[in-house]
Amino acid sequence: MLKFLCKIGLLVLALAVGAVWLVVLRLKDVPAPLLVAYGLLLAGSAAGLLWPGMLGPLSTRRRVLVFLGVPAGLSTLGLYLAVVYYIADLPVLLALAAATCLAWAAATFLRGRQAAGDRGAPQTRRAFLTAGAGLVLGAASGLSAGQVERHRREVLARSERQAAVRATGARRPILDDAVRVFPLHAGDTIVTYGQFYGGLDGWEGLNGYLRTLVDKAQIAVPVYAYLIDHPRHGLMLVDTGVNWEQAHDHDGYYNHNQMVSRLLTQRDEYRLTPEQDLRVRLARLGYDAKEITTVFLTHVHDDHAGGLRHLPQATVVLDRRDWEHGTIYPYSFDLVRNNLSFPAFGSGAFGPFPAAQDHFGDGSVILVPTSGHSPGHMCVLLRVDGGNVLFTGDTLYTLPHLAIDQVRQMTIGGADTARQLEAARRIQTLLASDADTVPLFAHDNTRYQSDLVASAFAQGAPGEAGLRRLRAHMETVLTPGWRLRPGHTPRFVAPTSGAPVGRVEFR
Repeated sequence: MLKFLCKIGLLVLALAVGAVWLVVLRLKDVPAPLLVAYGLLLAGSAAGLLWPGMLGPLSTRRRVLVFLGVPAGLSTLGLYLAVVYYIADLPVLLALAAATCLAWAAATFLRGRQAAGDRGAPQTRRAFLTAGAGLVLGAASGLSAGQVERHRREVLARSERQAAVRATGARRPILDDAVRVFPLHAGDTIVTYGQFYGGLDGWEGLNGYLRTLVDKAQIAVPVYAYLIDHPRHGLMLVDTGVNWEQAHDHDGYYNHNQMVSRLLTQRDEYRLTPEQDLRVRLARLGYDAKEITTVFLTHVHDDHAGGLRHLPQATVVLDRRDWEHGTIYPYSFDLVRNNLSFPAFGSGAFGPFPAAQDHFGDGSVILVPTSGHSPGHMCVLLRVDGGNVLFTGDTLYTLPHLAIDQVRQMTIGGADTARQLEAARRIQTLLASDADTVPLFAHDNTRYQSDLVASAFAQGAPGEAGLRRLRAHMETVLTPGWRLRPGHTPRFVAPTSGAPVGRVEFR
């Protein structure tokens, strides 16, 4: 009975490991029919090795191993090399092969010593040959580690060259004391349509995350950071976008933490052209990344924090709860760990928000906690000539998301969803009560961002007229009761032949 229970436990463990592996492969876009066949092969191998008789009266473990185990092993290796392998794995794979050879050689040698006379000599020779192969593989493992490091340095060097070549620009002369804000399109991220717009269609919590693994209706959405040139407080950023390594050496970037991080992310989740590099965007406006003194990070997700790799001198202001409980991939923060500043939110209420932080003490920058999308998400309100701008981060992705009872992004679920909806309604209340405040979003893929915001902030200072145009456009999209007007409901359009992702239409 105990032996049977142990076998059941081993089978459950094997199936659990196999299920996780299948999820990884699905995340890497392996076709579902192939995964079904492969999963059956894995399950049959595990069950057949534990209970060989279940596959027929003539089956043995040796036959199960030959006809199921070996194909399963070769399939695993092939799938790994095809969709998961990264150059940094080479030293590890060589080291594992070396260890296997040495262990096999030791076992063969011991069997040869136990055999008598001429029977033991061939086994001893095979042991020495296998041990020699193991030593060669071990040496190759050590040498390949240096090659991998050189590869990463070359990737970084290409990034520096790309930024330097395209970073021409001259500082625009500023002849007044106006606060200037420049939207910086700092990359794109590939997401499922449901993750971006399906929060009211079952994309919530664990169910939503599982659907991102199997639903491949994907769209590309922009990632925006915002440069603030303040006459009193210097150069600041709200969020930082993605960096070159994330987009062009994705597996290497996430291999810095642990292989699991790399396995559970998509290789093509970010896009970044040389012109979208944060350093290039800044230089085209006449600024240098080294001049940035403060970064207000709405939250710690990597599409907002990647650019911190270029800002080691900046003070990074973020909610402590996000740093302590929301940071999944800390590599982006390695150069600024000693520069973190956590607001206390002790300045009292601000409009509909019960707590806020007057960051500089002069009312120029107000931070408000808006947890839900992440444990310590916050929004940033900036005073500009003629009104205010509210940087919403990911509390709301786009202008249509202000109609939160009609359009909603995927939410974490439970209390976190409730907190995010509460934060969104507070933003609605703030915008309704102050006609001089306009929202600026981190991922808006609508005309509001591409036309209206781009035009109003082309010179950095929209003034009263520019802010009024933005508010007027908001009224053409949303009713006073925060409902979408006709023509502004999002709809997924499948990709045409040859297109990697779909697009969004508004009807």
